[in-house]
Amino acid sequence: MLSWALRYLAVAIAVSCGFAILQRSQWLDPAPSARAPKPSIAAKPRRATADDAWAHIVEAGAHGHFVLEAVVNGVPISFLVDTGASEIVLGLDDARALGFEPQALDFSQRFQTANGVVRGAPVSLRELRVGQFSLYDLEASVNEAPLGISLLGMSFLDRLAGYTVEDGRLLLRW
Repeated sequence: MLSWALRYLAVAIAVSCGFAILQRSQWLDPAPSARAPKPSIAAKPRRATADDAWAHIVEAGAHGHFVLEAVVNGVPISFLVDTGASEIVLGLDDARALGFEPQALDFSQRFQTANGVVRGAPVSLRELRVGQFSLYDLEASVNEAPLGISLLGMSFLDRLAGYTVEDGRLLLRW
């Protein structure tokens, strides 16, 4: 029991540190005027081998992060795959592209992050598609503070058959 608790604590600390590093990196720069342009996906996602037809592979990009292009409600959105995020979190720019106007949203949610509490507004996504895989009627949040890139968190990953990271590649299975 104690070893399980210590492992859980180590994972929690690692996730918190990882998020703090991300906050200071170009991906989550809180200053919109100084923010770098949206990251492009250096290594293109590609279909896995014929033995693994129900999978999608994403190569690690800048700083070893996994950034993938998804189509949300018909609109292409870049996401950082973030196991430290409990939900799908949209930045304000991506929310606007999807038709969610920030002034009409209710920022009633509170999320504890490594940099303190942030507010979010609950929204529903009709469809989120990655490669050939689609999920429907998803709950998500719009982050009130500027976010350099939207986050694809555990509410997405938990709906997959599985995911693994090996040799700098993220394999999503459905």
